Amino acid sequence: MRQELDNFIIESDLELDYFWELVNYIKEREKYILDFFDLDKLPNKVSILILSYEPFKTWIVSKYGEILDYISGDSDSKTNTIRVLNIDGQKKYTIHKNANIDEIKKTLIHEIVHQCHHLYHTDYNQTSWFSEGLAKNLANQSNKPVNLDECDFNQLKKDFRHYKGNYGYASLIVEYILNNYSKEEVKKLYSDPTYLRNNADRLFNEAKEYMK
Repeated sequence: MRQELDNFIIESDLELDYFWELVNYIKEREKYILDFFDLDKLPNKVSILILSYEPFKTWIVSKYGEILDYISGDSDSKTNTIRVLNIDGQKKYTIHKNANIDEIKKTLIHEIVHQCHHLYHTDYNQTSWFSEGLAKNLANQSNKPVNLDECDFNQLKKDFRHYKGNYGYASLIVEYILNNYSKEEVKKLYSDPTYLRNNADRLFNEAKEYMK
């Protein structure tokens, strides 16, 4: 299955009865994401692959050396490619046992946010928490309630992929930033990784106090 849009080429390795619903959702949401990043269009079309488990797993392991049980999507800046595990694969092989059409729609937007973010930089040394929190918020993905007092922020910065509660903490911190800082300041944070690293601890402590 395949559909080409102005900014995306969407494909699936299997016949999916929800394929066109995903295509239409991307059409509905792409302008909002591009506007957030001050983009009129993407410089290169992004390939979006909705995959069954084996090809998805093969790619993730080749890139990261492992596949963690919460992983359902990936954005690759070098090849302008997004890979998302289809609903059946998520139910069978990940912790997302209740995966559904709404969740995979949000995962696609999450990965599109990463593709837009990649255009500004690909330096995620100790800044993955911000990148993931931003993608979670812009994709309107829900989280289990978390308490920032329980977050070891240094560990979250150093080893985001393996830190328990990573996405929940990151999403809450970035939610605070988006609700309390100007668009200009938010742009400085997502476009300049050195600036973000220099201000990360302050932002975390502000968010922690605010959430109290």
